[in-house]
Amino acid sequence: MAAEHLEQLRGWEYLERCWIGEAWGFTEWLRLESAPEVTRSVAIDLVALPESTAQNMIDALRLPLRAGLNQQEITGILGEPTDTERFVRDRVTLVFRIGAAEPYELGCTVHEEQGLIYLTMHPTPLPDQLTASSR
Repeated sequence: MAAEHLEQLRGWEYLERCWIGEAWGFTEWLRLESAPEVTRSVAIDLVALPESTAQNMIDALRLPLRAGLNQQEITGILGEPTDTERFVRDRVTLVFRIGAAEPYELGCTVHEEQGLIYLTMHPTPLPDQLTASSR
């Protein structure tokens, strides 16, 4: 991952928020514009990165996963997902809510042939997230 291919993001809209951060393809590190000193969202394109780089990133996040796991293997590790999303016919995103004291949402996109190909991770709720009663 060469630094010259790292894109600086400003005003990036995601999860109904504005973010700043860095991206390399679909791998990104995001910070809320309202709190630019703290990385709050990470996405890892496990297919585009070298295998060792992707695994080092997964390990740094302390996730018990690896590229290529199938749905059954992932649910065997993390339990049943809280939600399932399907945007493309040949893949599904399993959404997990993990942790009680400092909960976060983990999205695992699983391709039917390649297995786990993409991860997203962010705290839930986000620090400045509006509640239904405050809207």
